Amino acid sequence: MQSQNDYVILLAIASTIMLLFLLSFIAAILFLYQKKHILYNKQLEDFKNTYETSILQTQLEIQEQTFQDISREIHDNIGLSLTLAKLQLNTINYVERKKTTENVDSSIDLISKAIQDLSDISKSLNSELIKCNGLYNTLKISIEKIRSAATYKIEFIEEGDVVFLSAHKELILYRIAQEALNNILKHAFGNLIWIKLKYETTHISLTIKDNGRGFNKHEIEKYRSGKTNNGLTNMRTRALMLDGTLVIESAPSEGTSIYVTAPYQ
Repeated sequence: MQSQNDYVILLAIASTIMLLFLLSFIAAILFLYQKKHILYNKQLEDFKNTYETSILQTQLEIQEQTFQDISREIHDNIGLSLTLAKLQLNTINYVERKKTTENVDSSIDLISKAIQDLSDISKSLNSELIKCNGLYNTLKISIEKIRSAATYKIEFIEEGDVVFLSAHKELILYRIAQEALNNILKHAFGNLIWIKLKYETTHISLTIKDNGRGFNKHEIEKYRSGKTNNGLTNMRTRALMLDGTLVIESAPSEGTSIYVTAPYQ
């Protein structure tokens, strides 16, 4: 009987020890899990802060670039027209009636052009243009302006069943197209631009090509590594804002191709 009681006591002690060991093991596992979870959340927060800082910095750079473009447009186009109009009005000779009429008419034309240029700049920056006309029609408006002002031949096609994205997404895609076209006009020195807007099953794709002088391999590698600080970087960042992708292919004397994809959702 005593032996049986000793056995029960030993069994109870062993069970208690095993239970304590099991509870300690579970507590250790929970402690390590909690520690890793806290570390993971901290790393996630650090990554989020770094990403947001990077996006903010890029947005500021894009904004600064936009201000520079506006300043240049005002100086080169509107400023010149108004300066010429002022000179003509200041040199009016009221004795020569015919010459005076010609100067006044010319000044009116110059001022009208300055007003139109200012209106065009305002419209190109206003997101309402996208909301009212949609991406396709807004691109057509920009293309017609390029056709009338430059020596480029532009081919623009649309494929697939139209899917209406949010105004925010369409505006970002439009800004990417604007940046690409602006780079072509400034740096490509070609005579043909090919634009394709395609509505796929799950995403929209935008392709812009030119037959200009292209980039060298070094510039492409700088872009792929994210070390560029120009219009290419702006386009890349905007594509990321859409959860999309942007690929650039180019070679000297072979033009440049830009491929942008963005999911509908």
